[in-house]
Amino acid sequence: MSRVRFNVLIALTCLLTLSSFSDNNAIRLQNGSIQQHYDLPNPLKAEVIAIQDGDTIELKFLYAGKKAGQRMGKPIRIRLLHVNCPERGRPYYKVAKQYTSQQCFRKTVQIRHAGNFDKYGRLLGEVVLPNGRILNKELVKAGLAVHFKKYSKSQEYANLEIQAKKQKVGIWSQSSLFLGQL
Repeated sequence: MSRVRFNVLIALTCLLTLSSFSDNNAIRLQNGSIQQHYDLPNPLKAEVIAIQDGDTIELKFLYAGKKAGQRMGKPIRIRLLHVNCPERGRPYYKVAKQYTSQQCFRKTVQIRHAGNFDKYGRLLGEVVLPNGRILNKELVKAGLAVHFKKYSKSQEYANLEIQAKKQKVGIWSQSSLFLGQL
């Protein structure tokens, strides 16, 4: 076989291989387990592969859309909408993170969202657990998150927080001095 034919054959093989990856919607990675997506289905359905803290999870879903910012091409992170959990070093931080982990780690969840991202490239949404419950609401009910009034006007979340306060669960079992530190 001549060198020219061999080079043409190699070029065609490469072209065919690359074209099999060039779907406008997704690119299959070498291991075939995660695809890189340029659009976001709603609801987004994927496995939870990491828990960052009580109100941030990471999915087995690579998002390459412009809104992802610094997270472009990395597993998408979800910032739970309407809620705020205690930050690292604060009381109940570990409890909230552990609760979130028990509810969804290594499980397939659905994310209901409006396609909005925060400044860190995290998709803002509600996490629908396999049992149909909403993780965001469950955290507030358990007193492991507050209604994040700065970014949410939801009356439902406000009411869930009021109920948790009345029941003195989780963070609401602490003194009012502690609560100012959230």
